Amino acid sequence: MTAATTTTTPGTGVPFPRTGTALAVTGAVVAAAALATVLAAAPDGLRASADPGAPTVPYLVVLGPTVLALALTWALPRRAPVLAPRVADRRRVLLAVMLLLACAAAFPLVVAATGVAASADYHLVKIVLLVAVPGGVVLATRGLRTGWPRAAWRWWAPLVVVGVWTAVARAAPWVQEPDYGEVPVDLLVTAAVATAVTAGVGEELFFRVWLQTRLEALLGRWGGITVATLAFALMHVGSRQHGGALVEVSGAIVVQGLGFGLVAACLWSRYRNAWLVVLLHVLANGFGIAVLLLG
Repeated sequence: MTAATTTTTPGTGVPFPRTGTALAVTGAVVAAAALATVLAAAPDGLRASADPGAPTVPYLVVLGPTVLALALTWALPRRAPVLAPRVADRRRVLLAVMLLLACAAAFPLVVAATGVAASADYHLVKIVLLVAVPGGVVLATRGLRTGWPRAAWRWWAPLVVVGVWTAVARAAPWVQEPDYGEVPVDLLVTAAVATAVTAGVGEELFFRVWLQTRLEALLGRWGGITVATLAFALMHVGSRQHGGALVEVSGAIVVQGLGFGLVAACLWSRYRNAWLVVLLHVLANGFGIAVLLLG
């Protein structure tokens, strides 16, 4: 991996651009079908999570902040180079992507098979399958040329996006927070810290920095964003416990995929600032708890 700045025209030097385009179109169709499914099955909205007291969230509250955040992401700044990774060794990058996708698929299967979703071991499983093993894969394969310029817009622009998204999606008066009134404060703090580390840092490192970057190098920007976002969404199947399997999968695609994952994916693709993508995820998971503890 070199330190040279890589800025390219979209699609240039991508090994599988047609495959990436086909996957992006397929992903858009899947997302539309998922939205239609949940609108028909649960027209009032979906539970944001399986946490006790988690409220039902209307679709406008889920998707409205996404539309606003994406508009800002592609508008700020008006002119900026495409920070595109390049494939140095196609075989190594392909191997890495296959192994990383295997880890992404294994995580929900292991969680379901072991029943650790409601225990502290859940975080341990996540660290092993989404951080430790993938980290070894990334170190062993490499095969990419990356390097992002030290430009001020890579900080101020995503910071504006994160601030606006948080204000609309988490801090607005119409946002309902889960009821944590009966949860002991020490347990609440411990769970919040564990989630910030394993989800805020671990998931962004895995799905965006490692997986999406390699997918973009192979498939192009939108193919990479689509596959990484879908993998991120499907990892959360079972987190709402609403309806049958079809509604559950569709709900994950809508809430975790369109409602958050797409924003994080575009933020990473546009700015390549891992710190602010992590900040977005930490605020998405922990803003309500932080307000409760501080207020």
